[in-house]
Amino acid sequence: MTPSFDSAHLDVDARNAAAGGLAILGALGGIPLGLAQLDFAGLIDVFSIDADGSAALHAIAGIAGCLTLLNVGVAFSGAVLAFVGARHARVVLIACALTGFATALMLWLPNAIALAGAAALLTRTTGHDVPQTS
Repeated sequence: MTPSFDSAHLDVDARNAAAGGLAILGALGGIPLGLAQLDFAGLIDVFSIDADGSAALHAIAGIAGCLTLLNVGVAFSGAVLAFVGARHARVVLIACALTGFATALMLWLPNAIALAGAAALLTRTTGHDVPQTS
């Protein structure tokens, strides 16, 4: 018989800590995305990206970079909410996972998976919803 992981059997504090850690991991992965977007726009010089393009393209990249970093900040606040066991932490983490796609498109996918995993750990389950294994 292979052991299976079931988050419903974890202690609530352990679940909150695991969800908070996973949310921090997802938020940390978004920092380079936002910085690269701002570097592409020419607002900062972190990665030495020399981008050619129209002013509109640079403006869009700058706005997307600011929104990505704002989303990262909200994801960090969702991680703090997860650590303390707040009821709305799950909603904040799911919102950050989805809104990241609007700013960083497919590069946000690993971060979204980590944030959604953290939100899944925070899902409240009752004893009768847990399937019994024999």
